Amino acid sequence: MGLHGLKGMLEFLAYLRKKKIMYRIEQQVDDGLEVSFALVGYRFEVTFFADHMEFSYFTGHEDVETDEKKLFDLIESHSD
Repeated sequence: MGLHGLKGMLEFLAYLRKKKIMYRIEQQVDDGLEVSFALVGYRFEVTFFADHMEFSYFTGHEDVETDEKKLFDLIESHSD
């Protein structure tokens, strides 16, 4: 699978649908489209450009939290 350009993106989206993986498409940069999706313990961001693709993935735990202070402390410490 050559993952570049619109054709590569469409093939990748068909692959995700076949695997029953929900995704979201956004434009974060002027010259590319980003496909983001999550799997247990992972979050992926795949950006398709005219001639190539790039991806990032993030790992972490998926504990359910109820401490509102912790929520706001995390947001404050990881944002502008």
